[in-house]
Amino acid sequence: MTVEELMDQLKTLPPETPVLVEGYETGYDDIVELRPLKVFRYCNAQEWDGEYQAKNEYSGQGSKAVPAVAILGRRGHLR
Repeated sequence: MTVEELMDQLKTLPPETPVLVEGYETGYDDIVELRPLKVFRYCNAQEWDGEYQAKNEYSGQGSKAVPAVAILGRRGHLR
Protein backbone atom coordinates (compact mmCIF):
# COMPACT_ATOMS: atom_id res chain seq x y z
CA MET A 1 0.00 0.00 0.00
CA THR A 2 1.29 3.47 -0.84
CA VAL A 3 0.80 6.71 1.09
CA GLU A 4 -1.75 7.84 -1.49
CA GLU A 5 -3.75 4.59 -1.17
CA LEU A 6 -3.67 4.80 2.63
CA MET A 7 -4.80 8.44 2.60
CA ASP A 8 -7.66 7.63 0.21
CA GLN A 9 -8.90 4.92 2.55
CA LEU A 10 -8.48 7.02 5.69
CA LYS A 11 -10.43 9.92 4.11
CA THR A 12 -13.54 7.72 4.02
CA LEU A 13 -13.56 7.34 7.83
CA PRO A 14 -14.79 9.74 10.50
CA PRO A 15 -11.84 11.90 11.67
CA GLU A 16 -12.11 10.66 15.28
CA THR A 17 -11.63 7.01 14.27
CA PRO A 18 -8.61 5.45 16.05
CA VAL A 19 -5.89 4.02 13.80
CA LEU A 20 -4.25 0.96 15.36
CA VAL A 21 -1.55 -1.62 14.66
CA GLU A 22 -1.31 -5.24 15.76
CA GLY A 23 -0.18 -5.77 19.35
CA TYR A 24 2.80 -7.86 20.37
CA GLU A 25 0.95 -11.19 20.53
CA THR A 26 -2.78 -10.40 20.58
CA GLY A 27 -4.99 -7.35 20.37
CA TYR A 28 -4.13 -3.93 18.95
CA ASP A 29 -1.99 -0.95 19.98
CA ASP A 30 -1.99 2.77 19.27
CA ILE A 31 0.42 4.04 16.64
CA VAL A 32 3.36 5.80 18.25
CA GLU A 33 5.70 6.44 15.35
CA LEU A 34 6.10 6.54 11.59
CA ARG A 35 9.63 5.43 10.78
CA PRO A 36 11.17 6.06 7.35
CA LEU A 37 13.44 3.28 6.16
CA LYS A 38 14.97 1.68 3.09
CA VAL A 39 13.64 -1.79 2.27
CA PHE A 40 13.77 -4.45 -0.37
CA ARG A 41 11.30 -7.20 -1.23
CA TYR A 42 12.41 -10.42 0.44
CA CYS A 43 11.92 -13.04 -2.27
CA ASN A 44 12.69 -16.02 -0.02
CA ALA A 45 10.42 -14.99 2.85
CA GLN A 46 9.13 -17.79 5.04
CA GLU A 47 5.61 -17.78 6.50
CA TRP A 48 6.88 -16.01 9.62
CA ASP A 49 8.91 -13.39 7.70
CA GLY A 50 7.67 -10.07 6.42
CA GLU A 51 7.54 -9.52 2.66
CA TYR A 52 10.12 -6.74 3.01
CA GLN A 53 13.42 -6.53 4.88
CA ALA A 54 15.20 -3.39 6.06
CA LYS A 55 18.33 -2.59 4.09
CA ASN A 56 20.42 -2.36 7.27
CA GLU A 57 19.35 -5.91 8.27
CA TYR A 58 20.27 -7.55 4.97
CA SER A 59 23.76 -8.67 4.04
CA GLY A 60 23.01 -9.93 0.53
CA GLN A 61 23.66 -8.17 -2.74
CA GLY A 62 21.74 -7.48 -5.90
CA SER A 63 18.57 -6.10 -4.34
CA LYS A 64 17.68 -2.47 -4.83
CA ALA A 65 16.39 -0.82 -1.65
CA VAL A 66 13.41 1.52 -1.96
CA PRO A 67 12.15 4.17 0.49
CA ALA A 68 9.23 3.13 2.70
CA VAL A 69 7.64 4.06 6.00
CA ALA A 70 6.78 1.70 8.85
CA ILE A 71 3.81 2.38 11.12
CA LEU A 72 4.96 1.30 14.58
CA GLY A 73 2.89 0.48 17.62
CA ARG A 74 3.81 0.76 21.28
CA ARG A 75 4.99 -2.86 21.59
CA GLY A 76 5.83 -3.72 18.00
CA HIS A 77 9.54 -3.75 18.79
CA LEU A 78 8.90 -6.87 20.92
CA ARG A 79 7.93 -8.98 17.91
